[in-house]
Amino acid sequence: MPTPEKEKPRQKLVVLPEFCTHAAGSECTRCRHCCPHGAISLPDDLKPPKVDHGLCSGCGICFGVCDAFASTRMSLFDLHARIRRIASDGERVYLTCNENVFPGFEVDHNVVVLPCLSMLSPELWTLVLAEGIRMTIACDLKYCEDCSRGGDLGGELFARAVEIAEERTGEKVLFTFRIPEKKSLIGKYAENGTSDRRDVFTGFAVDAAEIATGKRRLRNSEVLKDYYQRKERQRAAMRLHLASESPYGTVVPAGKRKRLMFPKQQLVLESIDARPDIASCIPVALSCTDHSSCTLSGECASACPTGARCVDDGAVKVDAHFCIGCGICVDTCEQGACSIEEDDATALLPDNANKPREI
Repeated sequence: MPTPEKEKPRQKLVVLPEFCTHAAGSECTRCRHCCPHGAISLPDDLKPPKVDHGLCSGCGICFGVCDAFASTRMSLFDLHARIRRIASDGERVYLTCNENVFPGFEVDHNVVVLPCLSMLSPELWTLVLAEGIRMTIACDLKYCEDCSRGGDLGGELFARAVEIAEERTGEKVLFTFRIPEKKSLIGKYAENGTSDRRDVFTGFAVDAAEIATGKRRLRNSEVLKDYYQRKERQRAAMRLHLASESPYGTVVPAGKRKRLMFPKQQLVLESIDARPDIASCIPVALSCTDHSSCTLSGECASACPTGARCVDDGAVKVDAHFCIGCGICVDTCEQGACSIEEDDATALLPDNANKPREI
């Protein structure tokens, strides 16, 4: 099995309490069940998960499962930005994991190396495919069998995430065993013996033009890559610091609550903004109200971790943009006026998001 030539410091897993619905009162335990090393535990009281860093392998599987987990090195939004930077030149983006990169092997500039491919949630895969980004997974799945990071579970989760995104968008993610390697310009075309001469000449001319303008040098610059990585770590650290300092669950007047957009919800909204036609293919669960039973106590609004529910003008209103279907409102309402109903993302389109949702 390939192993890193030099073991890099593993990213430190950090819990963001604001995005933990278990801490807000739900029965969610996904993070504990998905961890392949049993490094995540959930307290009995309403507190966020605890991470045993001695057991944590840094695989990042919990990133793809729950919004409450982040890294001190990079967020999923930074990863999305990196993928978009590569795709901005019209190139195909390759994703692989550390287990597939051999010692001394230098990946090409359009390859993103992750601790485990299962870090990418179905929502993130959906977004990049909705944006028309050409994606290829470059790995040998046999390495998942005895991977010290994600193991078999990692291989199963990322394959399912890709399948979900393909079903939603109608696009395809390609698969290859070959990871693109960084080459010199001459080496790039010397190995391309199957290409038509005209294609080779055209490609060579484009690369030569990039060299003349400095575009190729910038794209392949290790200094530039290091710069982006430092900025990613700085942004991640800043977000984590701000999140730890921000008051969780601050109640505001009239039964309203500070609104909080969960990351996966934001990815869904960006996906249907890029491709409104796929909204009907994305299932969502949304909170509804039986106004005939509602007493306007506002308890559901106070308990809602995202602020999707509020009491306004003598009625309980739900903003579908913020609702994540966690079900806390159902457990809180003593009158049984709240329920969670299955729907699709057309309910999140601008013309529908603020319509009253009744049982």
